[in-house]
Amino acid sequence: MFYGFGYGSSTQYILYLLGILLAVIVLAALVRAFVFSITEVDGPSMQNTLYSGQIVAVEKLTCRFGGVQRGQIVICRYPSSHDYYIKRVIALEGDTLEIRDGMTYLNGQALQEEYVTHPAQEDFGSVTVEPGHVFVLGDNRANSHDSRMEGTLAESSIVGRAVCV
Repeated sequence: MFYGFGYGSSTQYILYLLGILLAVIVLAALVRAFVFSITEVDGPSMQNTLYSGQIVAVEKLTCRFGGVQRGQIVICRYPSSHDYYIKRVIALEGDTLEIRDGMTYLNGQALQEEYVTHPAQEDFGSVTVEPGHVFVLGDNRANSHDSRMEGTLAESSIVGRAVCV
């Protein structure tokens, strides 16, 4: 009798297949938790770069190993909330940030941010980012809940970076 791959009974073959299925499920869960996931944009804070309802691929490994860079779009969680947010990293540890007259200044230099079509309506700062933290803002500065309200964000609160829409 042939039940597949040298197994003597159908029960052994079914157990073998169930073991493979379980291994695939565990591997998929590990990949989703630590390497890669998909999320949906909810809200206007990243307009005109991202819109509510768009699907975004999230790569998680780079951020876990200190690879956060200025300008990256990241998925994060503020300590005061259980929700996830999608924001842009504007300042890294040691940077000083200020917003005046709708313009963002990093270390005294005005940033050229072509992606900002709705500038901030209120002045903010000056704030220096402490070690192990970043300052994040939504691209829609006029309608974004971000580091201006929550304070700087611990790098450990960053889940991953958006890599594909």
